[in-house]
Amino acid sequence: MPLSSLHFIFVFLPVFLLLYYVLPKSGWRIGLLAFGSLVFFGWADPGNLPVLLFSLLFNYIFGRVISQRLEAKGRPAARPFMWIAVAANLLILVFYKYTGFLLENLADLINQPIEYTSKALPLGVSFFTFTGISYILDLYNSAEKAEKNLLRFGAYFAMFPKLLQGPITRFGQVKNGLINPRPTTDEVMEGARRFIGGLAKKILLADQLGLAINKVFASNVGNLGVGVAWFALVGYALQIYLDFSGYTDMAIGLGKMLGFKLPENFNFPYISRSVSDFWRRWHMSLTSWFRTYLFIPLEFARKREKFLRQQSNLVIVFLLTGLWHGADWNFIIWGTYFGLIMAIESGRWGKLLKKLPLPVQHLYSFLLVMLGWVFFRIPDIELWGPFLKSLIGFNGWATNLSMRQFNILQFVPILILGVFFSLPVASRLEQKVNEKGGVARILLDIVYLVLFVLSIASILANGYSAFIYAQF
Repeated sequence: MPLSSLHFIFVFLPVFLLLYYVLPKSGWRIGLLAFGSLVFFGWADPGNLPVLLFSLLFNYIFGRVISQRLEAKGRPAARPFMWIAVAANLLILVFYKYTGFLLENLADLINQPIEYTSKALPLGVSFFTFTGISYILDLYNSAEKAEKNLLRFGAYFAMFPKLLQGPITRFGQVKNGLINPRPTTDEVMEGARRFIGGLAKKILLADQLGLAINKVFASNVGNLGVGVAWFALVGYALQIYLDFSGYTDMAIGLGKMLGFKLPENFNFPYISRSVSDFWRRWHMSLTSWFRTYLFIPLEFARKREKFLRQQSNLVIVFLLTGLWHGADWNFIIWGTYFGLIMAIESGRWGKLLKKLPLPVQHLYSFLLVMLGWVFFRIPDIELWGPFLKSLIGFNGWATNLSMRQFNILQFVPILILGVFFSLPVASRLEQKVNEKGGVARILLDIVYLVLFVLSIASILANGYSAFIYAQF
């Protein structure tokens, strides 16, 4: 049940919010949130509901055990249970997401076929397993104390706005809200606006761009002219940003409507001045997770090593970031590509880059990020070379595979709007309207209402497509 589906918008959400707001006690609201989140997951993926329940109960029990051991006997007594809990979370992820990939590559290595029937990937497994690991490690490091109330823990772990696609939320970021989740009227209104804005990003921009872009990438990408090739690449960069940040806006908006402040996940990444800056702005909760639970421990464990320690750690982290996104070689290469650039920028080149004119910094970041999206969007490695040749003009400006041939000229205005909403202009305008209030605020709310109606009309006319990051 995607957040952009009519079932969610007109059935699940209104019923849930009505019950949530009329319940007089915080404990009842937390119970409803925990139960409603399981219903939400079960509606979308009933076959894998036991996997989510097992993960939830397992992390709750081991969290209690780790905290008790820490208080009674210290870290050495808690350490085995921490490792068991982290390993169990990783095993769930590896079993469902990577078994087929590992066996396929093993079969190629030994030149023998291996029969294996892949299991259906549980929705959100990459997100709720990372949530479990962060919870366990925060307890072990004494950053948090274990949640004793199972309903409160269940509400945190399976909270439906962030369950399937994040943002990856640490327990400390919502624990205060779990005590008494009673949103104010202003928070509900602000959350509703954020939800509608995200819905419009997804339905009116990302999905429309996807219609055009999918046509191009389904064709012979080695025979494209420069114009169509760059339209497809820039269009995809905008599509994935608008799609994923749209989901994040919807999730954060829902969180505000429930009385929780979920972490931000994007900060206009396409205005970055370097690749390092891009990753401080893109999928921020994932970047923060890897920095906190992998990069910093690696730096500490290897602190006596001097030669390229930080650089090699960055490559390791981003290789695993790529693998987190998907069990395929293109994702591994994509992650390694960014890791190598980050490693280079961590040295003298990064200092020199900051001294260059601002337009040069933006162009540098833009070109390298766009090249990265080639590896991400095209799974067939053999097609990378032909597509890159199209980008740099080996086929000329136009071929028989023109924008007219693809019938995508009408999507150019959508592309321009996508560029506009990937910049902080609209956000700053809304901030000024909020500060001014009065008639300007009313007019902007009318705009939100129109966007909601247009989004629903588009869903009714065209149906809805899955969020891109749902597959990860």
